[in-house]
Amino acid sequence: MFSPTYLCICIYCMLQLGFLILAESRRRTMQAGHNRYFLWMLIITLLSFIADIMSSFQTNLTWLFPFVAAGNYFEIILNTALLPIFFRYICDQVFKLDMKLKRRLNLVICVMAAICIVSVISTAITGRIFYFDEAKVYHRGPLFALPMTILFIMMIIIEVFLISQKKKIEPHYYRPLVLFLISPLIGWALQLLIYGLPFSLLGITFASLILFTNIQNRNMDHDYLTGVFNRQTLDSYMQQKINASTEDKTFSAILLDIDNFKFINDHFGHIEGDKALIDTAYILRDSLEFNDFIARYGGDEFCIILDSNDLEAAQNAIRQINNNLLDFNQRKNKPYQLKLSVGYAVYNLSIGNAELFLKIIDQKMYEQKKTKRTG
Repeated sequence: MFSPTYLCICIYCMLQLGFLILAESRRRTMQAGHNRYFLWMLIITLLSFIADIMSSFQTNLTWLFPFVAAGNYFEIILNTALLPIFFRYICDQVFKLDMKLKRRLNLVICVMAAICIVSVISTAITGRIFYFDEAKVYHRGPLFALPMTILFIMMIIIEVFLISQKKKIEPHYYRPLVLFLISPLIGWALQLLIYGLPFSLLGITFASLILFTNIQNRNMDHDYLTGVFNRQTLDSYMQQKINASTEDKTFSAILLDIDNFKFINDHFGHIEGDKALIDTAYILRDSLEFNDFIARYGGDEFCIILDSNDLEAAQNAIRQINNNLLDFNQRKNKPYQLKLSVGYAVYNLSIGNAELFLKIIDQKMYEQKKTKRTG
C-alpha cells in the first residue's frame, strides 16, 4: 500500500544503498582486488526497492498499470537473483573451499532460482502466482506460496552451508554473513503482522550496512592486489606478537621473495608481474593453516607469521609451500617458473624489536638467494 510514510522509508534506504554503491564502485576502481559480488547485491537491492514502489501504486490509469504490474514481477525476480550472488559472495570468504561442493551447491541454487523465476514469469499467462482483476486490483494466486517456498529453501541451503564452513571463515566475517539472511527472514515475519512496509528489504539494507562495515571496509587492512594483509597491518601484528611473547612462548616468521621478478616484469610485462604476485599469494594461502598470518612485505616479498615457536613447524610450512609451488609450475605451464627464496627464524626476547627480527630473517633470505645465483 502506497503512503507518504512508506515512500519516505524507501527513499531513505535507497539513499543509503546509493551511498554504499558509490563507495564500493570507487573502491573497486582504485583497488581491483575487491569482491564484485557485494556491489551486485547492493544494485539488486536498490532495484528491488524501485520495483516495490512501482508495485505499490493503486490506480485505474491505463498508462500506469503496466509499470505497477511489472513492479510485482521484478520484485520477486530480483529477490530470487540476490541469493545465488550472495552464495558466491560467501564462497569468497571461505578459506580453502571445497570446489566440488561449491559447484554442486551453486548448480542446485541456480536451478531453484531458475524454477522460481520461470514460475513468476509464467503467471502472466496462468495467473497462478498472482493476478489482477478487471478493476486492476492485485490478488494472490493459488500457487503464490510456491516462489516463497523456493526462496525459503534456498536461504536454508545457503545458511546451512555457511554454518558448515564456520571454522574456515574469519570470526569477524562470520557473524555479519549469518545476519544477512536472518535479517530479511525477520522482515518477512514482520510483514505478515504489519502490512504496508517493505520489512524484508529494510532487513537486507541493514544487513548490507553490516557487511560493508565489517567485511568490505575492513579490506583496508589488506593489500589491494593480492588480498593478503598489507605492510602496515604486518607491522602492527608483529608488534602485538612481540609484546605478548614470553620466555616459553614466542612465534616464528618466514620471509619470501620471488626469484627473478624483475625478469618477469621486463620480459612479459607488468600485468604478468602482477599475476605472478597474485599467484604467489594464492599458493601461500593454499599451503598454510587458516589462522596463519600472511602479508605482502613490499614489492615481491611476502611475510608469514606462525603462532608456533618450533623451528620444525616453520620448516614444514616451507616444505608445503615448495610442494604447492612445484605443482603450480607443472599445471599452469607459464613461460616462466615461479620460484621463491626463503628466510625464517624463531623470535626470542633477546632480539628486541620487530625491525631487528625482520633484518635477521631478511639476511637469511638474501643468503639463500645468493647461494642460488652462485650455485
